[in-house]
Amino acid sequence: MEQAVHIGSSSWARFEDWTNKIFGKYSHWTVVAELEDSKGISTSKFFERKATLSYLVNNDIEKLKEIFNYDGWDTQYDQGRVSFEETDQGAIFHEFLGTDARIFISRKEAIGTYQSHWKLWPTFENYFDLRPDENGNLFDPYNREMVVEIPYPSERGPVRVRTDYLQDYLAARNMVLIRQHDHRRHWNDLIRDLPEKEIDEIVKHETWGCYRLDVINSTSSKHDRFSRIVAKDFVTPFKKAGSVSAKTKKQLSAEDYPDFITSKGIDGEEIKQKPNPADILYPTYFSPKVLKRYYDEPSLYSVVFHAPGMGGVSFLDQWSFSIGRNSEGLIITWLGDLAKAGLPYEEIVHWRVHNVPPRGGMAMDFWNSQMMCDPPKEPSIESRLIECKYHILNKFDSLGKIIWSPYKGPDKATEKILREPLFEEHTEFNEAITVLSRMFIEYLNIDLFRIELSDNLKEDSNGNKFGTIVLFSNWLDNVYGLSPSIVEKIKRALQNIQMLRSKTGVAHRFSDSSYQEAISKLKLSGNVTAKLLFESVSFPLAESLEELCIDLGIGDNLWWLKFREKDG
Repeated sequence: MEQAVHIGSSSWARFEDWTNKIFGKYSHWTVVAELEDSKGISTSKFFERKATLSYLVNNDIEKLKEIFNYDGWDTQYDQGRVSFEETDQGAIFHEFLGTDARIFISRKEAIGTYQSHWKLWPTFENYFDLRPDENGNLFDPYNREMVVEIPYPSERGPVRVRTDYLQDYLAARNMVLIRQHDHRRHWNDLIRDLPEKEIDEIVKHETWGCYRLDVINSTSSKHDRFSRIVAKDFVTPFKKAGSVSAKTKKQLSAEDYPDFITSKGIDGEEIKQKPNPADILYPTYFSPKVLKRYYDEPSLYSVVFHAPGMGGVSFLDQWSFSIGRNSEGLIITWLGDLAKAGLPYEEIVHWRVHNVPPRGGMAMDFWNSQMMCDPPKEPSIESRLIECKYHILNKFDSLGKIIWSPYKGPDKATEKILREPLFEEHTEFNEAITVLSRMFIEYLNIDLFRIELSDNLKEDSNGNKFGTIVLFSNWLDNVYGLSPSIVEKIKRALQNIQMLRSKTGVAHRFSDSSYQEAISKLKLSGNVTAKLLFESVSFPLAESLEELCIDLGIGDNLWWLKFREKDG
């Protein structure tokens, strides 16, 4: 069994833990850079300094031999430079060092109040389309996994890269990563089994690279006792690139797809088929729950319904396809599109889980658009609300008035997740009505209204301050002189949304009394579904916002109003 290397031992002073267990060894993460830094180890009697820098070289045996025979050691290797070129295809970075080496990571010194930081060479970030989080770490946006851990400021620790991503990148560029190290260890008391001085000018070659070790265990002064190892080790490429990241993974072959229900025979037997990009006329039906995972991850996915029965779903820049929505709320797409879009296996399985037999007929907006080249004449409720708000916001913005504040934090995805309830569950309905409230009530700029309204329009006769909705309607009516009837409709629509949001927020299930109270106040009766309840407050709001657009002179910006005028 391999012996552990203890701090303060001769093995520790000779860096045997590094030469036996770290240099040239692969783990899940690879340290590619670390600032030379002093830090205490266990007690004040021992401390060490570490410095690592990485660079790239062509995967050429002669060039590698030359590098590993070189006896110069400097972790402040020439930083080189990058030139930047804008093209029709985007930004291109060109690397220049004047040698065969390419710096993989560089350290930018602190300037004034701006602290030092690490910067990866752009080609690595571009290859995987990596994106930074709020702390500067780099993530693969296609699977949400961290790929590069970057401390800020640079003194706080090493930069670590996922080894599999690193080796994939090296394979794509036919390069090898060289790590250059300069590590030092210091101790106060004499280490008995070490020679007083050991300085060897010979570079020792190992299977993992090469190193040189100097040891001074002087008895004259405790300040003179230290060891230094300078070393080069390397990370080799995979045999073939494209083995990691959802962005580079290969798509399924046709025979690997599961069977989907596409229709029923005369005897009621389900007829199943596999997705095939060559087949275009097999409409396949799904429970609306199939869309829930996409609404839940708005940073990755987009679901858009341009019309009540037509829309699309997409994942970043990897895949997208059109979908329909029929009168029963079922989602419809062409079976072949699942293959043509190139969905990965886990997405195909997700759609198969929610596959159902055809029911409720075709989504006509979807059919007319896809098969007849006839665009829809009416927007979906989602599109209607989003576009009305957009044009109203822009109109007042042009007048120097921000009536809705910008979304903050996670709320930036609010309009991407606006939707009719997908299914009959309290949680889903509560999410849908919460998004509607957030979009039109919670981000109203109440500070603006309070500044511009007179005191008698900000509180009642008893001195009670008006709420956000009343302030907004008073502002529209008294500051901008808009039609009182339209303002009243907007106020009533927003108050109904607020009431419904309040009632459902305290409920746990549809059978709770708070739902019945809301239904009664909205004067609904009969079989009130989640969709009907949502439409009872969202449709009046959309209608009043359309009227507001017309009153503001921006009705022509709403494309569906043009169709109504033409048909009328």
